[in-house]
Amino acid sequence: MDNGKLVKVEMMPREGEPMLTQDHLDKLRMLLCSGMLERLAQCAERIPNIESAMSRVEVQCRAVTQRCDASDLMFQQYICPGNVNFSQRTLDEYSDDAQVNLEDPVTGLGGDYVNAFPVPPTKLIRLTHKPRPGYTPTKIAIDLNIAGGGNNYLDFTLQFYLVPGGVSTGLGLEVGPQMRGNQFLNKDGTQIHVPFPEYRNAPIDVGSLETLALVIKNNGAANNLDSAFVTIYYDNKLFYALCKKRCGCVTPGAAPM
Repeated sequence: MDNGKLVKVEMMPREGEPMLTQDHLDKLRMLLCSGMLERLAQCAERIPNIESAMSRVEVQCRAVTQRCDASDLMFQQYICPGNVNFSQRTLDEYSDDAQVNLEDPVTGLGGDYVNAFPVPPTKLIRLTHKPRPGYTPTKIAIDLNIAGGGNNYLDFTLQFYLVPGGVSTGLGLEVGPQMRGNQFLNKDGTQIHVPFPEYRNAPIDVGSLETLALVIKNNGAANNLDSAFVTIYYDNKLFYALCKKRCGCVTPGAAPM
């Protein structure tokens, strides 16, 4: 206009271009007045430096992960007691096993203990296994063969021991409560797998310098216990995980091995 004043010009937006509204203009004015636009520009300039720093951190993380993996191998090979007390060849023999059988009677105990089956009424037998690398029991399975086809498994008490267990009696340290045969067997003879006892709400591991023993007592009035088969199931990986935890090698919050 010829009076020198500016007038608002309304234009139709071209296809594909957003239309600026008054709200957009107000927000742009606010950014300009507050200095935020300059800060956004500075942030944009810093993006290459941030990306470079993130790349360096990623490389460092990969290096730390590799060191942790190498440390895990070292812990398994040299820190856990099984690897200290047994050769790798011996450990390999047990690496694929998933159970330990308590099938060796302990002889020469005297008193009411018998040296072999059968176990008469009021007598006891103590079963154990040969020395072997450590393991972490998870569950127990037991078969009891009573003379005459008996099935009164309630007549038999069972108590596990950790040997030597830090005690001077030779019997070892009691593990878990005293149990009854009917906790492991139904009247028809079918097995009930029982979780292995825990200590302080954590699994108990049998060390490489220890053995597990079970004492079975016949409290019946007539029938002998002709035989028993005791199987302890375990998890090899859990033993090593507990070993690492004891030596402080597990990062808090990390997933178990």
